[in-house]
Amino acid sequence: MNVMRKLRGSATNAGSGSSGSSSSNASPSASNANGRGNEDALLDARIQMSLATLKKLFNEYTHPKEPLSETERDGKLYEMLPLFCKVFSSCPANDMSEKFWDVVAFCQQVSRLMVSEIRKRASNQSTEAASIAIVKFLEVETTEDTSSGWLLLATLNLLANGDVSLIQVMTAAAVPPTLVKCLYLFFVFPKWRTMSRQLKAQLPVILMPMSVAHCCK
Repeated sequence: MNVMRKLRGSATNAGSGSSGSSSSNASPSASNANGRGNEDALLDARIQMSLATLKKLFNEYTHPKEPLSETERDGKLYEMLPLFCKVFSSCPANDMSEKFWDVVAFCQQVSRLMVSEIRKRASNQSTEAASIAIVKFLEVETTEDTSSGWLLLATLNLLANGDVSLIQVMTAAAVPPTLVKCLYLFFVFPKWRTMSRQLKAQLPVILMPMSVAHCCK
């Protein structure tokens, strides 16, 4: 009888130990899952906040309380580019129209600004001088968020992967021929090899969906 009691007691203790071990093993996994869930929720909240700020700024841009000069308008548009990239670099391109109803109007303004900035640097200059000026504008300086030209490129890259209506807007604004001209200037630029790989790769990536959309017409 004593032997049976001891065996039963051992079995009970083993079961308890096994249960405790399973519980202790499951705890870190559950904790990690909760941690990831909290991080995802925090990231989503930040993106939603950035999207709300973007909408607010663009509404103020299109409906200013007082008339804005061209320089002021461009400055306000540049302020929105990091927000746009932050929001839409982490979500499917098809979500743009759903999340940001003014994306077509935004695309029109970004396209206008890119073409204007490139033409400004290419006009009344030699080929080499124009190449140097455009490269300097488009390349990353200290950080991506403070590099105006690079932010324009990054924004156009995201827009080019969106709805076909955005491609049509960029085409109407002469973005494709402007970027093709940039590629030509870069190829004849004596210091082509010194340009960053990012910049060399970015222009063809932006032009590709535009070319496909044009061929499909």
